[in-house]
Amino acid sequence: MERLSPLPAPAAPHTPDTPVHQRAQQHSSNDSVYQQPAYLYAAHELQDKYVFATPESFLAKHLPDLAAGPTPHIDQDALKIIASKTNEKEMYTPLVHHRGITIKTGWNLMNTSEHADPDSKFILETAVKPEISLYGPNPPFNKNVCRSCDAECFMELKTDLYDDPFEDTDEGVIEKASAKARDTRGQIITYLNAMQASQFRTHSFGAVIVKNKCHFLRLTRSGIEVSSSFNYTSSSLLAMFFWRLSNATAESRGLDTSFERLSPFSALDARKLLDAVDKPLWKVSIGDRSFYVSDPFTRAHYLPIGRSTRCFVAIECETGRKCVLKDTWRVDGYHPEANVYARLQAHNVRNIPKVVAAGDVPNHVCGDYDDYPLTWRAAKPEAIRHHHHYRIVLDVVGKPLVEFASSHELVQCVLNALEAHYDAWTKAHVKHRDISVSNIIIVVNDDGTTTGLLIDWELARFEDDGAYERTGTRQFMSVRLCAASSPPPARTLADELESFLWVLLWIAAAYSPSTMSAMDRTTTLNDFDDPLSKLLIIMSAPYTIRHFFISSPHLEDLLLDLLVPFKSQYLSSLPPSRLKPEEGPIANVAVTLASHDWMMECIQTKLENKEWKVFLDPGAAQAVAVPEFPRLKRKSWLSEYTDSAVISVV
Repeated sequence: MERLSPLPAPAAPHTPDTPVHQRAQQHSSNDSVYQQPAYLYAAHELQDKYVFATPESFLAKHLPDLAAGPTPHIDQDALKIIASKTNEKEMYTPLVHHRGITIKTGWNLMNTSEHADPDSKFILETAVKPEISLYGPNPPFNKNVCRSCDAECFMELKTDLYDDPFEDTDEGVIEKASAKARDTRGQIITYLNAMQASQFRTHSFGAVIVKNKCHFLRLTRSGIEVSSSFNYTSSSLLAMFFWRLSNATAESRGLDTSFERLSPFSALDARKLLDAVDKPLWKVSIGDRSFYVSDPFTRAHYLPIGRSTRCFVAIECETGRKCVLKDTWRVDGYHPEANVYARLQAHNVRNIPKVVAAGDVPNHVCGDYDDYPLTWRAAKPEAIRHHHHYRIVLDVVGKPLVEFASSHELVQCVLNALEAHYDAWTKAHVKHRDISVSNIIIVVNDDGTTTGLLIDWELARFEDDGAYERTGTRQFMSVRLCAASSPPPARTLADELESFLWVLLWIAAAYSPSTMSAMDRTTTLNDFDDPLSKLLIIMSAPYTIRHFFISSPHLEDLLLDLLVPFKSQYLSSLPPSRLKPEEGPIANVAVTLASHDWMMECIQTKLENKEWKVFLDPGAAQAVAVPEFPRLKRKSWLSEYTDSAVISVV
């Protein structure tokens, strides 16, 4: 099997995550506009995802006084002088020189306020530069002054109380409502996220200081734990935090020690197979089986919360075989993905990979506060999801669907995935619930032919599971599900089949050879983000599809035929007075959309066209204009992540 290709342009969803757009202009912060688009985005991502506790409870839970010993003497007068400053920059030097703070020998606090980390552009291409960063004694990964990949903690400093991101009330701590407070929240989230995205971490720590007040912070895949504010000029809590953190074990500090970094001179054969001779190499274990991995080929972990999936091409240590390792934080309440594959394989479902190894990482969980009901409080408990760190290894290494050799191969691979979906739906009674471009891969067989596989079953539900929340990738969800309010309607087979249609339409618009200009492609792809625009694509067919200017008449004809039942379905929801004389739903459209047969037969018939089989129209490099603010890979849409106006999409 062939090796996965590197990621192309950021807009291409080669992962279980697809883009979201942020269109805005930069402004200074006030009550109605924001300072940085990245801060607005980050603050929105974590809205209501906070759990609050007292600083004493925070330290007792996460940094207990075990290895550190008593906190050394603290210069409280120095802290009072720092708190009296009216200019943030005047606060940096005394803190960096440990005035009022003590850390373990060999550790360093550094002023990084003027040194943006060029390798930290995880959110809207914005590089982070925390005021103060804490580094351990290990050799640095690079020569940057600000190194998110090495940081153990950061401090964000403010002199204006209006910048305090949180507010203490009689009922507890809440997110402060002002724009300045929101911007500060977004700012500290970008710092925490940069550490988590550039390292293998289970969590990351930070602290925000506003005048004489301080909050402790801890980011997990479930959200952010925040301490209520305390006066650090009359308390030893701030010093205790840094002293205990610098003396804590790697696991307590949040480092994922289940990833074992190897020396540059070890596992040379694996390095060659992974094209990682000059890259870091890690050893990862699942039960009693071990695998070598280098850099992930996905970017879902660029996001602060959610499943944070990283996929790697891997080499099994014992056998030397190449496979794919998926490291993710699965959501509690869903079947572990290996269990889904086991059910599919027991029912002989076609065109899916096989599981090599799988299992939870011991003791790696987040979002569970049942043991702390009195000392920890979430403003919106239902927004805090329980995650388990999980790994699964699959036996094939494919390539992204968008790297099709021709439109005929593209459609053939989509048909293969549709066959897998048919078997799962009718034989195993499993609903995939996240059909997307990312979740269909092309595998090159030993005889040189290709097959499409349907992957990423982690959000699947069994027929006897009953109703559950809405999931999916927004660009590929049915219009009906995408536009529905909460609670979402029950998912039907018609919704799943419509997702296959959107996969073909999206690739045709983004990657198929076409005479569309780069800006026209961008405008067209933007339409896939909005349910009303998607409905217009369907209802205005064939006009809209012909304006994709696809070079293959065969692909265009197929898309037009596939659109007919869905157009009829949405027409049937309109009153007769709204229909033009020539319009009207086709007969028995509900029956048609209740079965895979019509779509599979339509595609199979078109693929038999001999002219199409030899038609040379290889997938084009995506010619899309760069949006004003670059797209970001997003998690699959779970309804618990989408209570706000900016909808979380994959």
